[in-house]
Amino acid sequence: MEKEFDIVAIGTMAYDMILRTVDETAFTRDTTVLESVGISSGGGAMTSVIAAQRVGCKTALVGRVCKDAFSSYLLQVLDEAGVDRSQVSQGENDEMSLTYALVRPDGNRHFLGRPGTNNRNLTMDTFDLDIVRRAKIVSYGSYFVLPGLDGEGIRRIFTEAKQAGAITVADVANDSFHLGRETVLQDLPLIDYFIPSYVEAEYLTGEQDVEKMARYLLSRGAKNVLIKIGEEGCYVANEHLAQTVPAFHVKACDTTGAGDNFVGGFMAGLADGMELLDAVRFGNAVAAVSVTGMGAVSALRDRKQVMELIESSRS
Repeated sequence: MEKEFDIVAIGTMAYDMILRTVDETAFTRDTTVLESVGISSGGGAMTSVIAAQRVGCKTALVGRVCKDAFSSYLLQVLDEAGVDRSQVSQGENDEMSLTYALVRPDGNRHFLGRPGTNNRNLTMDTFDLDIVRRAKIVSYGSYFVLPGLDGEGIRRIFTEAKQAGAITVADVANDSFHLGRETVLQDLPLIDYFIPSYVEAEYLTGEQDVEKMARYLLSRGAKNVLIKIGEEGCYVANEHLAQTVPAFHVKACDTTGAGDNFVGGFMAGLADGMELLDAVRFGNAVAAVSVTGMGAVSALRDRKQVMELIESSRS
């Protein structure tokens, strides 16, 4: 059956301020002169669908904002990208999630964040569940920062999605609300592609070796595990394969949102019918393009950039 959307992403929305460059000596001085300051949309779900939309997918976002200038900006970004935001609700008394990204000279960043209440107040009552039945792929971004959905809510979402024939994807963040590993691990049988970072996989498994991490997550029911390992790329494992798909090496300006861009690119590859490793490679390329500009969504403009990077790596 033809689906209305390639991807429906459910989850976090945030407003980012990018401060570049900042290093460890900043607190030894009275004043630090910044090279540049920028603003950007952020949040795992929002960034991933914008990336997927820009490389050719039809996407929708389920999320929550407030009624303030930060929220107005985020809604404008979604409209300009062409993402369907009919299921983005606005809370009268919510506070927006804000993140300050302190970008080092090498492009790596450290986050200072206020969780706000918009993401915490995203619940099953704030959107129409029918939207997940209208998608090829349903993603959740991210476990541990959406306490209104973690647990019974996301299990219901994924069950409805799978009954409608959708592929399910999920990533995870730091356990900020101390919900415990089982919050994620018990849901792995419902997840077709589980995409933690190395640090997140270490927390969930207690292991430090990526192969052992992946084996544990597979043993708990995940069908495919993709562990983001930064400049090395992505470690991919399922019952048939286990290997690293190398990253594309570019000069990084700001790595904010690279992992979320990877998720968006990977899902776009799946939606296009790519085989698993090709979709991972496509996701790696989307992530590489994304770090060449400031903020999570400024550098990636279209599919052409991604294909040019992939082709140049073959020459």
